[in-house]
Amino acid sequence: MIYKGNFRGQPSFGHGFKYKSAVLQLIIINVAVYLLCIVLNLASREALESFQRIFSVVPNEIFHKLRLWQFVTYMFLHSLSPMHIFFNMLVLFFLGRNVEASLGKIGFLKLYFVSGIGAAIIHIAVNPGSPYAMLGASGAVFGVIMAFAMISPERPVTLLIMLVFPLTVKAKYLALGLALFQLLFIQAGDSGVAYWAHLGGMFFGYLFMKVKYKLPLPWRMPWAPRFQIKINNPRPKQSKYQPIDAESFISEEVDPILEKISRHGLKSLTRKERQILKKAHAHMKDADPR
Repeated sequence: MIYKGNFRGQPSFGHGFKYKSAVLQLIIINVAVYLLCIVLNLASREALESFQRIFSVVPNEIFHKLRLWQFVTYMFLHSLSPMHIFFNMLVLFFLGRNVEASLGKIGFLKLYFVSGIGAAIIHIAVNPGSPYAMLGASGAVFGVIMAFAMISPERPVTLLIMLVFPLTVKAKYLALGLALFQLLFIQAGDSGVAYWAHLGGMFFGYLFMKVKYKLPLPWRMPWAPRFQIKINNPRPKQSKYQPIDAESFISEEVDPILEKISRHGLKSLTRKERQILKKAHAHMKDADPR
């Protein structure tokens, strides 16, 4: 396997949480913006809505009003429901710091923002004229989940269902299950959550890890072709000239030349025929017992 860039291998869950960590800094910024939104909401609901509309992704405005900063700023906004930011930051804390340990701070930040921006692109492509704002770090976090599954596909991850019941699954199955759930919700027609953005984050997270670090998908897709190259002692190239024994050489090569000499003289021989006679003479000298 070839890894390009600052790839440090598979970390352990015991990786330290330093104050310079990108994950810690992202969590601090997200929490700070969340508290700001609470303050704005207390001051005026209109102030909060105006703030969110400027900095969230609004598909029918982002290009018309050239609010291109929304591709980045929407990742730091969350709804006032504490569960929205809680789950995003929880996953970022437990999985993100391990991904950062493998990619380094700069590599992790590149992954995070590529996934988040990619999630916004997919959301806008699917909902080009939507007037509704999309906000949250979920797209970037889903990219982190995909990266974690690609780095450590067999790593067990314990989930708390309803924050009570533990469920342990391998990282690759966690990523696959989350992707399938997004498709199921899309099929069910639930439009209250940006499921396409989640899938977009996973897809761009995969592209980033594939292009920069040459990591494969954490699972084999059933429709993916399987190529297998076998090299089992390749046969040596056979010469076009097959070896023959001495008697065959004399009867097939030398005797016709001697007969030609007796009929037409020595001068009638071709260059090849002279070489054959020379070869026969050399063999006869080697075979002479004296």
